[in-house]
Formats: sequence, structure tokens, C-alpha cells
Amino acid sequence: MKKRIILGAAGLVLGLASLCFAATSIRIAATIGETHQMNVALSRVASQGATPTLVADLTGTGMDFGTLTENPTDHNFRSTVFFFIDAPVVSNKTGWTITHTATDFANSAGNNLNANTNVTFMKAVPGGETALTGNSYVSYSAAKTRAAIAQAELTGGWLRIYYGIAQGSLDAPGVNVITTAMPTGSYVGTVTLTLSP
Repeated sequence: MKKRIILGAAGLVLGLASLCFAATSIRIAATIGETHQMNVALSRVASQGATPTLVADLTGTGMDFGTLTENPTDHNFRSTVFFFIDAPVVSNKTGWTITHTATDFANSAGNNLNANTNVTFMKAVPGGETALTGNSYVSYSAAKTRAAIAQAELTGGWLRIYYGIAQGSLDAPGVNVITTAMPTGSYVGTVTLTLSP
């Protein structure tokens, strides 16, 4: 009787040992989808130091400087209003660029305010901003075909672009104030930002 109990116990120990050392592989898997988008927001600033307000209608209202004010001293036309576009990219792709293109800021007769408008390209970060390398403070004419802005230039931040009517001082190279030689009427244009690829 004692022999059977010992043999039975030995068989149980060997059986448990084979269970403890057996290997089983279990598959684990996940798929990360692609995200690649640019979230464009336009803000209007009524005057230097004023709180920016978000412009909800980009294609209808957009950057409307309103009726420009004639300076009674020099009779040039100015606006205290300026705008800025914030264009953060949310992407898990690499090597993307943002291209800025624009149509003439013109009236129906073809006269334009391209040389009367300042454009500034910045890298914005939480709590501040810095000018992008190259031509960052230019006329609307030069900004119309600015070179693409690479992902590496915006690392840790996002693209911010300012637009403002010439003030007569501290304007970008090639930007001049609007004089009475410019015909009256409405001037419009379109700015397009394109994320590639």
C-alpha cells in the first residue's frame, strides 16, 4: 500500500512539472491609423494690444479690414486692424510641408494692394513666437509665392501668419502706404494654405 501512494505522488509531481514548464504563445496586435490634418483658425485684432477675436466664417467674412481711414495729415489710408492665421498640423506622417499661395488683393479693374500689405511668417509656441528663417517679414506680393514651410521649421510649435495694411513706418521691405492715387472701391483676394503630402 505504501508503494502505491509513493508512486502516485511521484506521478502527480511529474504531471504538474510538465504543466508549469509548457510554453504558449498568444498574439497581441494593434493598428495605428493615419492622422494628417491642418487645423486653420483666423483671428482678428482691432488694434495693437487688443484681445484677438476668432473669425468663424473664413470664406465669407475672412480678413475684412473694413473701410480704411484717411490720415488727415498725409492723406494716406491705414487700418488699425490686423489678422493672424494659426495653422497647427496634427500628423503622424513625416516630411510634410505647408505652402502659402494667394491671389492678388485687387479690385475689379485689376488695381491691387499687394505692395501695401505686410505679411509675417512665424513659428508660434505656447507663450511666444519666433520669426521663421528666410523671408519672414514681406509684402503680400512676395508672400503670394513663398517657399514651402517644412515640418522641421515648426518642430515644437505651429505656423502663424500675420496680415496688416501698411502703416508708413516699420513696414516690410517693398511695402508702401496706400495713397490717394489708389482708386476707391472694394479690394479682395484669397489666401490658401496647403498641407502636403
